[in-house]
Amino acid sequence: ACAGTPAGVDGDFVGDWGSFPEPTGFVPAAQVCHEGPFQPTVPVVEYQPVDCAQPHLLETVHVGTFPKKVAARDEPPGPGSGALRAAYRECQEEAAEVLGADFRHGRLWLGVAVPSEAGWEGGARWFRCDLQETAEVYGEPVSREGSLTGALGDARDPDLALGCFTVDVDDGDVQEMKQVPCDQTHQAEFVGVYHFSSDEYPEISDSQTEGLVHDGCREQVAKYVDVPVDNNLVFRTGTIVDWMSEQDWQAGDRGFRCYLWLPDRDLTESLAGGGTEALPIQTE
Repeated sequence: ACAGTPAGVDGDFVGDWGSFPEPTGFVPAAQVCHEGPFQPTVPVVEYQPVDCAQPHLLETVHVGTFPKKVAARDEPPGPGSGALRAAYRECQEEAAEVLGADFRHGRLWLGVAVPSEAGWEGGARWFRCDLQETAEVYGEPVSREGSLTGALGDARDPDLALGCFTVDVDDGDVQEMKQVPCDQTHQAEFVGVYHFSSDEYPEISDSQTEGLVHDGCREQVAKYVDVPVDNNLVFRTGTIVDWMSEQDWQAGDRGFRCYLWLPDRDLTESLAGGGTEALPIQTE
């Protein structure tokens, strides 16, 4: 039998143990890139970020956290949910901070990734904001090297940023747009983004909805060229609109890329800030 305790030992076997830290779940990092294509859910076992100087398809520009009301749910938010749309809005704002402008000012696509169901059950409540460069607007993703930081701002990438375009038309419908330097002959120019406020996907086959979107884009033209927004605006310019897919709409995209379009003129310079002389009223 033990008659006592050795010197320096108090006999309390639990009092000197430090407490264990609270368990924490996996959270992805921002300002990293990924070789693989976008995935709407991100399993931990497939998370393999790379340095953005290496060839990659995606760049994570921000990682956010769902609010408590959403975090209390049993499963991650899905397409069309208000929670995912709110996350998309945060992502596009954070992306603009990184890029120097709205991501739609370039050949870029924004996606919001969420944890897998297993990750959600394990306590993950993050969402990831991923940008990818595309071959053309709403085109296939292309591999790039180098971060997108400042690519539409101070470190503007002229190959990535939207500018002036030649336009091929067949029976009144735009078939193809090819980007060219603005000092070369062109008929269209990117002017900005029109944000459409609606819960329902705006079908392009709906003439009334299509008209509203084109009206919004004409106002973007007026702001870009510096001409009045009045009843004569429709006689100054045509417009081309990039229509997002219903899938992108359900994810939260509400911004239409807008272009001024002058099919009967061969332009050889940008019309930015040109005023009424650059965009006169067309009477014929």
